[in-house]
Amino acid sequence: METRYAYVARVLAEAIAGGRHPVGSVLPNEFELAEQFAVSRSTVRAAMRELQASGLVSRKKNAGTRVEATSPQRGAGGFTQALGSIEAVQQFGVETERHVQRVAEVVADDALARNLGCRPGRRWLRISSLRMIPGDATLPPICWTDVYIDDAFAAEVRARMDHHRDIFGTLVEKISGRQFSEIRQDINAVGVPDDMAQPLKARPGAYALAIRRQYLFSSNEMAEVSLSIHPADRYSYTTRLTRQEPAST
Repeated sequence: METRYAYVARVLAEAIAGGRHPVGSVLPNEFELAEQFAVSRSTVRAAMRELQASGLVSRKKNAGTRVEATSPQRGAGGFTQALGSIEAVQQFGVETERHVQRVAEVVADDALARNLGCRPGRRWLRISSLRMIPGDATLPPICWTDVYIDDAFAAEVRARMDHHRDIFGTLVEKISGRQFSEIRQDINAVGVPDDMAQPLKARPGAYALAIRRQYLFSSNEMAEVSLSIHPADRYSYTTRLTRQEPAST
């Protein structure tokens, strides 16, 4: 699945490479791009972050978005792997629909504690959902996700979750009055678990990606963990490798 912001970024990158937006020119503003692609301004901003990360454009307040290169930029030095941004993860929640399957309070036993990366005995609110592409109920789910919310925020999340469309991480931020400073992400190849095969409309044991995301505040405090199963034919994950500028001497 290609998200809306990724689509916008790709089309603009192709337009830049093709010369429709020459180096030195300024791209249309957020309002114009949102209208052109029939997307929200937040989607446009996420696309701009992708283009900026690749070195295709630069952005300055009151100066717009300037085209800097026709292809991703390379310098000299070692490699840095950029996995994206917290905003990109949040955008996934905006562009897909959550269909909650069940909600439960759980206490982490040894096995669950290993999966979450927490201590045994810690209490969580678990929200199990299917993620769907909006507007077409005939399409199979994108993934099954178990979101674990720290017990400190469980009651308020329960009370407000029915009216919250974005990922639960943004709701935890609103409730806590703090922002997550880091998401730690692990991706592994697995088979679709037997108990998820039917709701995912997938074959038990079929190839899938398991993604764990741990959400941390600046104090290194982990307040949320999500465990997702993505059938392999419905999801791809792309990273960008850039060269790190050498340290000045």
